[in-house]
Amino acid sequence: MKNIEFVVSVVLTIVTAFVIAIWVPGDAAEKVKASLQYAMLVLLFLFGFLVLAAIATGKIDISKLLAEDGGGASMSRFQLLIFTFVIALSFFLIVVCNCEFPEVPANVLALLGISATTYGVSKGIQASSGLKGKGNSNGSTDGSASQQTATLTGNK
Repeated sequence: MKNIEFVVSVVLTIVTAFVIAIWVPGDAAEKVKASLQYAMLVLLFLFGFLVLAAIATGKIDISKLLAEDGGGASMSRFQLLIFTFVIALSFFLIVVCNCEFPEVPANVLALLGISATTYGVSKGIQASSGLKGKGNSNGSTDGSASQQTATLTGNK
């Protein structure tokens, strides 16, 4: 098997679900609900761990995580990354301290939406300018620039 880590993660998730379903006391419906919730939690944790392990071993290269296509840093990518981490860490700390998941305020969703939109618009601008850059120096791809240059210089 090529991705043994993936298979091990899924097997551990299934084992966790069965252990909870069998040994946790309570109503059958509650046991099924709890086993599915914990199974998804374990699966998410294991996949996150696999990604972090792949980054640590060099299988996933993050050196260009914040880089633009032409080089240099991308402010929109940095903004989206920072806002996502700050909000995720804030919610994590609220969950740890209060032992309950809080309601997500509309302002937080708006902040993430604005940040993601900024990133999307910057990618759209890059894509449209990249299309103009392909071809001749003035952006035309049909050869009309070389015909105009030949006409101006007297060459045909």
